[in-house]
Amino acid sequence: MDSKEAEARARESIKQRHSKVERIFFRTMYREENLWILRGEVRFKRALFFIVNKSFELRINMDTREVIFYEEKPLPQLKAK
Repeated sequence: MDSKEAEARARESIKQRHSKVERIFFRTMYREENLWILRGEVRFKRALFFIVNKSFELRINMDTREVIFYEEKPLPQLKAK
């Protein structure tokens, strides 16, 4: 499994979790033993006008090509002055 295949598998997994994905941005992607670890940001719609931005970490087993870990955290919001 190379990096392009890991990225494609990650995109597929995220799109299964969120039906209205607008953007997926990968910040870091690296291998550790037999895992691909990908970190980045996802932007998706929850309702008609409600957009959510979250950071994520995703781990893919290189042997089985399955996502074995997925975690999302809210991004800090900038406050308007």
